[in-house]
Amino acid sequence: MKKCLNCGKENKNENQFCSTCGGTTFEAPYSTDEPAPAPAPAPQPYQQPQTPPPPVMMGPPPVIKKPFTLFDVLTILGFVSSLVGLVQIWVVLEPLALVSSVLGFFKGNRSKGLAAAGIVIAVIAFIIRLFMTLYNNNVIGRWAIEGAFK
Repeated sequence: MKKCLNCGKENKNENQFCSTCGGTTFEAPYSTDEPAPAPAPAPQPYQQPQTPPPPVMMGPPPVIKKPFTLFDVLTILGFVSSLVGLVQIWVVLEPLALVSSVLGFFKGNRSKGLAAAGIVIAVIAFIIRLFMTLYNNNVIGRWAIEGAFK
């Protein structure tokens, strides 16, 4: 519909003259119907931004060192005591080596291999020194040292 500028009445869009006053000047036509909604733009598929892949680290993974504790010191003490006990004061050093190596093996953080070596050396050295002492004091015979089937 268009509106007459002379009298202000509404006229049909196809009228060339105002139906009320006969005027020829009109405002721009407008529609009484609601305009059709503009078509929505086609949805664009979501594209995730391309991020570069993380850099590949070459080489071994980083080593996380465990803290050094008192039981690790006992492990070292046990190993050294088992070696020194082979030569001197074996009655004191071999049991000390055995106890400290066992504590270091079960409660230490770092030196389990050294603790196991200390345990093995302490046990073998204790047995050898015990048999040699018993033999030197004539408590056991030659067979205990040289073997029973010789």
